[in-house]
Amino acid sequence: MNFWKMRHEDHILFLRYEDMKKDLAAVVRQVAAFLGRDVNEEQVSWLTHHCSFEEMSKNPAVNHETLRMAPTQEAKAIKFMRKGKVGDWRNHLTEEQQKAFKQWTLKYLQGSDFPYYQDYE
Repeated sequence: MNFWKMRHEDHILFLRYEDMKKDLAAVVRQVAAFLGRDVNEEQVSWLTHHCSFEEMSKNPAVNHETLRMAPTQEAKAIKFMRKGKVGDWRNHLTEEQQKAFKQWTLKYLQGSDFPYYQDYE
């Protein structure tokens, strides 16, 4: 949580995947402002398309397809970008893993205003 404590400093920017899924154009504008860059609506539109889940999932570099150092063929076939659905982790973790994740989250985020804590109350 050390970085979260620094969230108001000028050189720290926190982005949430949920916010990107909700309004990617707004996040593009937020990142541009953070970097001190002006972007017009045409650039926002292009960046929003380019950074969309659909486009990113096609990019071999994003999916580590260019780094074929995986130990097995099965490992090489795993794409980094899965479905792009908020909360889909629940479909990939066992009940035991979900419980451990929840316990860890509650232990380390309790009492903070970190935006994921509310998911476990």
